[in-house]
Amino acid sequence: MTTADQVEVEDYASQAREFLRRSRAYLAEGDLHQASEKGWGAAAHMAKAVAAANGWTYERHADFSQVLGSVWLQNRDDRIRRLGAVANELHGYFYLRRRFLDADIIAADIEDVADLLDLLEPLTV
Repeated sequence: MTTADQVEVEDYASQAREFLRRSRAYLAEGDLHQASEKGWGAAAHMAKAVAAANGWTYERHADFSQVLGSVWLQNRDDRIRRLGAVANELHGYFYLRRRFLDADIIAADIEDVADLLDLLEPLTV
């Protein structure tokens, strides 16, 4: 991996951690839409870091599932698929009306995304 590639990977991984931090902050403030979207962003950016580290394409939303599918094929860790589905669900919450959102569910989903980041981050080196 070139230095430029490593910088790209580190940028995505760093942004993923920042989005996770902001997701938790928005949750604490009661902004469930932003908490959900930042949780999704955290997962997406760590998947982008994995893609960049492995020379895989990540140019559109559907590439998230492609990257996680490739990771799963390599290690057969079913947590990857489950946690990826949770991240996608967080993204969907952004489009729901406030009254249909539940802070406890979103909080649990954000912590699942934190677990996903922990599983994916070693694949960025």
